Amino acid sequence: DPYLATLLTCMLWVFYGLPIVHPNSILVVTVNGIGFVVQLVYLSIFFIYSTNNKRLKMLGVLTAEAVFMVCMVVGVLLGTHTHEKRSMIVGILCVIFGSIMYASPLTIM
Repeated sequence: DPYLATLLTCMLWVFYGLPIVHPNSILVVTVNGIGFVVQLVYLSIFFIYSTNNKRLKMLGVLTAEAVFMVCMVVGVLLGTHTHEKRSMIVGILCVIFGSIMYASPLTIM
């Protein structure tokens, strides 16, 4: 769960750092882009060595994350027309899902 949450958070921050959302924030894109790649590598290794039940759960969560990202990107880009509004909406989502990411290890308990 923590690694899936981290992947979603990295995707959100990469989108936030793009020039169409928040100009002049290339450092946010590079740092979270590297985090995204690291999480993909880790999840790939986990996928190879996990059982079928865990693979199906992971694929379901990854599908839900991908659908959420597509809907969020389309909604933000088509629904808002200024950098300030886009930055505010995506930034709030980044903070919310970042908090969820740090709370996700509690799912083990």
